[in-house]
Amino acid sequence: MNLINLRIQNFRNIEELEFIPEPGVNVIYGKNGQGKTNILESIFILTGAKSFRSRRDNEMIRHQEDFSVIDALFNLELRQQRIRITISEKGRLGSRNRGTETKAATLAGVFCCVLFSPEHLMLIKGSPEQRRKFIDTALCQISPKYLLELKRYTRLLAQKNSALKDSYRNPQIYDILDVYDNQIAEAARVVTYMRKNFCDNLLDLAKDDYVAISGGEEQFHFSYTSTLFTDESYNVNDALKKLQENRQYDIGAGFSTVGPHRDDLSITIDGVNARIFASQGQQRTAVLAMKLAEAAIMERSLGEKPVLLLDDVLSELDGSRQDYLIARLNGSQSIITGCDPSLVSKRVNASLFEVISGRLI
Repeated sequence: MNLINLRIQNFRNIEELEFIPEPGVNVIYGKNGQGKTNILESIFILTGAKSFRSRRDNEMIRHQEDFSVIDALFNLELRQQRIRITISEKGRLGSRNRGTETKAATLAGVFCCVLFSPEHLMLIKGSPEQRRKFIDTALCQISPKYLLELKRYTRLLAQKNSALKDSYRNPQIYDILDVYDNQIAEAARVVTYMRKNFCDNLLDLAKDDYVAISGGEEQFHFSYTSTLFTDESYNVNDALKKLQENRQYDIGAGFSTVGPHRDDLSITIDGVNARIFASQGQQRTAVLAMKLAEAAIMERSLGEKPVLLLDDVLSELDGSRQDYLIARLNGSQSIITGCDPSLVSKRVNASLFEVISGRLI
């Protein structure tokens, strides 16, 4: 898979821009605040996912404009495809190959990419929400079923939380919660199973990269920890029991305190908690290994290499980690941003694009 042509209109500080990347390594460079990350963000939006930088769609629309447009041509399965995303007060709408415009999320799995960003370097010591987002972003691209089940679970959870907030004035709250819990337990079973399976596959690949990057014999390990299911049988009755046990606490809190929305990854290096005890270098090695494993899993699922997006991460890494990451770009189309293009160009042949005030030079 590779991006052929990208046209952007009214996106953040970009009034109008055309980007024609090469199939190999591409470097978008310039001073801070010129729009380098905006270009990568627009490419990521083509996956149907939300922005990796902001929660609100309207923040991506250029100041004093009513809409943004991202229009891209790319190769998929030896055929040229087109995706067009429009962002307006109606939200993110998208179309494929000039078809009917629908919600952008329905395009998940069409154009796929793997993003490396400074935020991901905080994956180990960051919040559980960041680790869940990492898993969900990957799975939603490679599994339409997962996207549907996650949306189903999220919808049911929002409805249950609304009921919990009103519990003090609703005498029938227990009957209502019974209905929600039965549906939530089943949706949670599918979401948890698919997350756990993804993480198991991810670990198999990430362990080798971790050893290769670190050059040592440290034992890197992580596992998905569920707040609802006690073992890998994923018995719905186990989930229902846990939901019942937490009901009074949920009513007092006004929201559901257990479920996939509260799960996490347990990450260790040499048997100790990586979030607390690992050095910054060890944590960054672990993140690189996990992201490279994500790209490999996506390639297995697609039958093609995904596009790799690296948003100013090289400057955050030491020389040996820079060398390893760039060596692993071989065979994939990659689009890299940074202030210093020589970090890439001295290691590999690359096409260079300078950005000044939202314009490509």
